[in-house]
Amino acid sequence: MKPLYWDSTDIDPWTGNAFTWDSPNPNVTWDGILEEGDPGYTPPPPPPAPIPPAKSTRKHRKYMASNPTPDPIGELIAAGEDLYDGLLQHAVSCKVKKNDPVDFRADLDALITQQNALVAAEGAEPAAYSALRTADSNGKGFIARAIKVLSISLGNGWSDAWTATGLPDQTVGVPTTQDKRFTLLNGLAAYFTANPGKENAPLDVTAAIATALRAAISDARKGVGNALRTTKEKLIDRDKAKTAFRERFRGTINELEQCLDDEDPKWYDFGLNRPADPATPGQPANVHVTPLGGGRVLIQIDGARRANSFNYYKQIIGTDAAPVKIINTQGTQHTAEALPATATLQITVTGVNDAGEGQPSEVVSVVVT
Repeated sequence: MKPLYWDSTDIDPWTGNAFTWDSPNPNVTWDGILEEGDPGYTPPPPPPAPIPPAKSTRKHRKYMASNPTPDPIGELIAAGEDLYDGLLQHAVSCKVKKNDPVDFRADLDALITQQNALVAAEGAEPAAYSALRTADSNGKGFIARAIKVLSISLGNGWSDAWTATGLPDQTVGVPTTQDKRFTLLNGLAAYFTANPGKENAPLDVTAAIATALRAAISDARKGVGNALRTTKEKLIDRDKAKTAFRERFRGTINELEQCLDDEDPKWYDFGLNRPADPATPGQPANVHVTPLGGGRVLIQIDGARRANSFNYYKQIIGTDAAPVKIINTQGTQHTAEALPATATLQITVTGVNDAGEGQPSEVVSVVVT
């Protein structure tokens, strides 16, 4: 038994306070405080169980589908067409005001027009480069003939006599860069003009031909420069249209979020995901399979929304009971090899991201060659 004093500071395990004479603790007596082991000692009650936090009634999904604005131009235009189709069906019922179908279509058409103009400009570049290669090749041929003609009088090796011809680097030979060849043609034109007796008309080595070839290269260079400048201008215009349409696309989705429930199937009419759906990738589009011969086929796709990579599957009819995964890759094309010739092959592709694997593409069949 432990004595109890008026100024005791011991903590009463029954109340959590300092001991007092009127404590409900049954171990407090006039003689003191009964301790464990004393006759009549009553152990303190167990501490109350903690109150569990209230359960939230809100649903927590590991993954929530999102509808990001695509960045690749092909995906953005395709998504825009889907969204426009949905607006035609539901703009009125969804009370879409800021992004009605007319305004949406105008921005989408502007983007398509600018993209087509950019593609056309880029398509003109190869022809411009080809013209420059042809002009430069003609110039190289002339320089080679001119050196052969002049070496008869000036010698095969370098000497000061060659300086007046404009040959660079104190070397008797066709220059290795287009810039040097271009400059040399001007030098040879001047040399043959000053020394007409050195010309050889039967071999087309004259001042006039050198001048014409230099002019052809100059024009071809201007053509390449113009093509590149046009492409740059069209790219700027396209990017402006792209930025405007991305804002329109995003704004339209924001409006739809105000009127459509997370589980409303109308989301699909806009080519979008329901926010309640898992955020797995969309279905890969436009799967093309081309036989290459030698038991190989080339598989190409346009991609899939939200996909970080792709699973490529093959199924050899009569051999594979189910599709067999060939590879997982970030690429939008893959060459499958070591396939049996004459076999009928079915190809499918799925998109993959952190949320999992999306729905497979449509099956494409091909005969292996």
